[in-house]
Amino acid sequence: MNQKLINAVLALGIAVLLFLQLKGPANTTGNNSSVKSNVSSTVKLAYVDLDSVQEKYLLYKEKMDLFEKKKGDADRDLNNAFQRIENERIAFAKRGESITQAEYENFQRAYQSKMQNLEEQKRILETNIAQDGMQTMEGLKKSIDDFLMAYNKKQGYSYIFSYSSGLNVLFYKDSANNITNEVVEGLNAEYNKTKKNK
Repeated sequence: MNQKLINAVLALGIAVLLFLQLKGPANTTGNNSSVKSNVSSTVKLAYVDLDSVQEKYLLYKEKMDLFEKKKGDADRDLNNAFQRIENERIAFAKRGESITQAEYENFQRAYQSKMQNLEEQKRILETNIAQDGMQTMEGLKKSIDDFLMAYNKKQGYSYIFSYSSGLNVLFYKDSANNITNEVVEGLNAEYNKTKKNK
């Protein structure tokens, strides 16, 4: 099942549970409104716009720049290696009719072996880059989670949701509950502290 679909289903489930919690149990004695007001007064909600975090969080931008550079360098190295092998093939072909059958067969074997090795290197490199990307994202998520844990000790939110235009599971969001700017400022302040200590 697609990861985005799973996330959407989980978020929808959380939203339904939250709605049911806020709604409270049915009460036939007539004081249901006081139960609702007590529950809703204890539940404090906020959300963080992940698109803005990606755009403004300095550590995120730095990590993504490094990741893109690494990916670009790897692509360039692979393209250069493919080009060298192709240049060898072109230079060999230019010899034309002077090539013996044995030379041709030896070149073909060597050429195919080099291409297979390069394809294997490409596959390994792509796997390593994908793993690096996942580790980078996990590290960034951990830094955001750690910050939100400390931030929320003072703020006292019951739930802090994430919002992204690519995966919009919030049907309605009141901008009064948007804490993105505070979160980004706090994340950048933490990042700047650690950067100065290096």
